[in-house]
Amino acid sequence: MNRRRFLFSSGLALTVSLAPRAFAHPHLKHRDRLAMGTVIFRHRFAQTASAKLPYTGEPLTLLDVPGYYQRRFDLNQVEFWSYHFESLDRGYLVKLRAALDIAGSRLINIQIDTDYNLAAEDPARRAASIAEVKRWIDAAVLLGSTSVRANPGNGPIENAIASMREVNTYAADHGIVLLNENHFGIEMDPAVHLRIREEAGPENLYTLPDFGNYSDDARFDALAKILPYAYLISAKAVRFDAEGNHQPYDYDRCVQMSEAAGFKGIYSVEQWDRTDHDMDYTHVADWLLQHTAANLRTS
Repeated sequence: MNRRRFLFSSGLALTVSLAPRAFAHPHLKHRDRLAMGTVIFRHRFAQTASAKLPYTGEPLTLLDVPGYYQRRFDLNQVEFWSYHFESLDRGYLVKLRAALDIAGSRLINIQIDTDYNLAAEDPARRAASIAEVKRWIDAAVLLGSTSVRANPGNGPIENAIASMREVNTYAADHGIVLLNENHFGIEMDPAVHLRIREEAGPENLYTLPDFGNYSDDARFDALAKILPYAYLISAKAVRFDAEGNHQPYDYDRCVQMSEAAGFKGIYSVEQWDRTDHDMDYTHVADWLLQHTAANLRTS
């Protein structure tokens, strides 16, 4: 067992500064601003498990998540990744809604990462993409989700704006907020990101800033531009060193920037890196929740 694995598995690095669920007790009013997505536990889902680092513990399905997050993390707000849905059939969605209700949980967002491109140059491809996002909005309605995140895609910005405008109208008509994340499409340029929001909305269309998706050189300047228009924040960690320190950017600073920008909404914590890491992701979740709560303003 290497040093990194030992520290994360034993908890020597992380539990020195926190105990599981400690974040929930001193400031209960902060709990309503904390949520967690399913991306962080992707290695436990059959659909997204790593072939290089197979998980040998208890697997997860979306039906398990609301109860598991409530018991282990004292969290009642969850975010679902589209890859983790078994289907969009009504029968399955009804079961999923029941699992949320039984746990006393609510779905705050669905991250839509299926096969679509709202900026596609081919009109047929663009029309199919719009229909695909609308299909997920219908699912969000049935599940009681507050919002969905849709990617504008890659292609002419005019196409993205026209598609997002149609999708946003549909979302608003169904009581769903539409979110646009800095998620590796044309919106990675903050000016383009904000133009899409302004011209395809701005009513009902907001940014979803992701701490981890900008380059190290651009991160803080870019976040500062999109944070004032945030509805939800993807409070992402990337990786940790052997001592349990987050790499490669200052996570706490990202939360502090968000608070200073006037953000008063929900932080949905997650971890993502293109490289799989051999570590205990439950400890990572504890770290994220504790560090996020510790940086929330009290007034």
